[in-house]
Amino acid sequence: MAAFLCAPLKKTNEVDLSKPLRTFISSTFKTSDDGSTESDEAVSEFNKLRNKAVMQPLDKHESSLDLLVRYYDQLVAIENKLPLTPTQIPIAFKWKDAFDKGSLFFGKASSLTLSYGTFERAAVLFNVGALMSQIAAVQPLGTDEELKSAAKLFQQSAGVFSHLKDTVLSLVQQEPTHDLMPDTLNALAAIMLAQGQEAIYLKASKDKMKPALLVKIAAQCGDFYQEAVKQMSREMLKGLWEKEWIPMANGKMLAFQGLAQYHQSRQNNENKEIGEELSRLAEALRLCQQAQTYFTTAGAPNAFKAEMTIIQKAHELAKKDNDFIYHERIPDLRGLPALGRAALAKTLPVTTPLGPRFKDLFETLVPVPVHQALAAYDVRRAEVVNMETGRLREHTQLMNGILASLNLPAALDDACNHETLPESIREKSAKVKAAGGIDSLTQSVTELPSLLTRNKEILEETSRLLTEEKQSDVQLRAQFKEKWTRMASERLTEPLWQEIGKYRGILDTAANADNIVRTKLDANRRGLELLSKPEPELKAAIPGLSSNTAGQNTPSVAQLKDLMTRVQTITAKRQTLEKEFKDASFDMSSTFLRALGESGALNEEQISTEKLNEIYGPLREQVSASVKEQETVMAQVQQANQQFCAEKSNTSSAERETMLKMLAGAHDIFMELRGNLQEGTKFYNDLTPLLVRLQQKVSDFVFARKTEKEDLMKDMQQTIVSQPTQAAPSNPAYHGGGEAARTTASAQPPPRPPPPNFAQAPSQSHPTAPPGQHPPMGAQAQQYGAAPPYPYPTQQQPYQTATPYPVAYPGTYPGAGHNPAAPYYPPPPQGYPAYPAYPPYPQQPYQQPPPPQ
Repeated sequence: MAAFLCAPLKKTNEVDLSKPLRTFISSTFKTSDDGSTESDEAVSEFNKLRNKAVMQPLDKHESSLDLLVRYYDQLVAIENKLPLTPTQIPIAFKWKDAFDKGSLFFGKASSLTLSYGTFERAAVLFNVGALMSQIAAVQPLGTDEELKSAAKLFQQSAGVFSHLKDTVLSLVQQEPTHDLMPDTLNALAAIMLAQGQEAIYLKASKDKMKPALLVKIAAQCGDFYQEAVKQMSREMLKGLWEKEWIPMANGKMLAFQGLAQYHQSRQNNENKEIGEELSRLAEALRLCQQAQTYFTTAGAPNAFKAEMTIIQKAHELAKKDNDFIYHERIPDLRGLPALGRAALAKTLPVTTPLGPRFKDLFETLVPVPVHQALAAYDVRRAEVVNMETGRLREHTQLMNGILASLNLPAALDDACNHETLPESIREKSAKVKAAGGIDSLTQSVTELPSLLTRNKEILEETSRLLTEEKQSDVQLRAQFKEKWTRMASERLTEPLWQEIGKYRGILDTAANADNIVRTKLDANRRGLELLSKPEPELKAAIPGLSSNTAGQNTPSVAQLKDLMTRVQTITAKRQTLEKEFKDASFDMSSTFLRALGESGALNEEQISTEKLNEIYGPLREQVSASVKEQETVMAQVQQANQQFCAEKSNTSSAERETMLKMLAGAHDIFMELRGNLQEGTKFYNDLTPLLVRLQQKVSDFVFARKTEKEDLMKDMQQTIVSQPTQAAPSNPAYHGGGEAARTTASAQPPPRPPPPNFAQAPSQSHPTAPPGQHPPMGAQAQQYGAAPPYPYPTQQQPYQTATPYPVAYPGTYPGAGHNPAAPYYPPPPQGYPAYPAYPPYPQQPYQQPPPPQ
């Protein structure tokens, strides 16, 4: 077989990515010291990756392809994070024409320089396709794996060039060099596809597949080469290729057409169709002889020699047999059936990332506007979910209340089953007992005060630290007056006091919520105790049936049965619908990043509203439909119940009906309180780590202020010592044991006061201080100035219609939209963290929080 053709690589000049990228990152992104170090390392790695991928010679090996693919994937990944454009990150990328012959070709320059990352990406992707073809071309083709690898690489290369053909004009902002022109790329894709089919034919031939299949593969290979020759022979492209390319493609086109005829002749021989066999062998011999002239021109005179020899011998043998034995007429080839085709080689699509183990070097790098947009989107999403699930729960409670007031379905059970304990009450009792009964509620209610006290103690300890620091500052300022030059505590601690005040308000409101839960439990204790009892005791507590009740076959009973089934269906659908609301989500990061890259600004409200309508619009319609269906069903229930009551005997036991209503209501209260108590316990446990974090932040502040105080007093002491004629102030702090006697060098970090009865916080110096030293206070103190020191993203707590947990929609008062009959656990203050899913305190030892960013 003849050698494969492979595309040459584009060449570029070295550029320094580090400086412009670091400049852009530092001016655009908000990163901590650790984040800055991480981004610097990523930039350095990215710069090294480019140098390795495009500046150094690449071996025709998979490892070189992996390097190039990694660089391409990285270029794709940073497109919406680091805009490589003339106005934002101006880096001049210069790439030469891969087919450059050292002179202008049809008036085109042999290189192009653009300051666009998309141009760099197009050039690198071209090299990916070219290197794929080079690796495929050097495969020994001696084993099945080598043949498979060559076929796959050629198909991937065809996919790369085809993808570039469709996208290059949008990637390169001006007329590209000739290697990146769509016509050139189309021709390259055609060549690679033909060679992929050729590799498949070689494997099929090596595996000695049947002639019928080889006919189709070879014929299709000839067609692919015919298309490649057509594309390569365009007037604007003829002078682009190396001189042997077009003759080689022509030769292979003819050779594979000849091989297809040869394999068909073998099938004719098996079928004893000697005349057709001879006609096809003659055509195969003619085509191969024509191919040889092209191969000779291409510098490969021995290409397909072995195949031609086989065909020639087969033709001589068949002609001899026909002359002496068969004497069949040789038909005209044009009258013979056309050969079948089998296009086994495909143009494989380009998918990103190209590499299977790609890792984004700038994974954590997200622009500040995108952070803000994501936080705002989460608020909007939470509002939609809270409102719609709130609607569902509110209407479900209304429906249950109506049914309980009508003693349904318990009264219906009486009419149908005539049992002292209706089936619906038996099921409700079983659910209550399975959930732990009234004892579980009582235990949870008993635990709430200790959870509340724990959080209050942490908050009070935090307040005490700030108070003592302020008192010390006021005392020293009064003593030294204008000599005490550091900033006053009240100017630095205002945001911390505000945070403490907001958390104190949260705990006060939570305590009120606990009282509401406790009151509801006491008010419904009798019904809850009955439902928690064994079935015989529950049965004994319910008054018996009267002798005359409505018959089970009356129209009203049948109608109510049907309506109760519809009620159950509505309830089940709502549970599913609520889960769909909570599970529906969409990662908006890429959407916001793309919008930011396109326009340089984000219209978060429009983007978020459109996406939320797209996600939740159909679910909202289902909620409205469910509410409408409920209204219809409840109207029918009330009408049917009136008829049902009229049919019942006047001697029906009012006492029994009152008892059944109470039990049905107690079941609903149990489920509500159980959910409230679970939410309340989680609320307190989630709040504890936040308060501990606040306490640690205050402790860090106090320690830094103490270190600053010691440094300042040391300076003042040295000043006094340097002026011996002046008497030292009468201040016990200047004598043994006073604060001024301790120097920064000898001071050890004081142990931070731990939360009462909780794990001791480890003593630690400020993370930014050099080893063995305490940091100066100036920079640390300034961060507690006019703005809150740690701007956490705002999160919304899920809306619960009869639950103690809060709803705080943006722009409303706390608890707006909340059911006034339900306890209200407030959310964290706006601008501070919501209640994340930390493990319940104190299952995990206290951990030092990360340094401020």
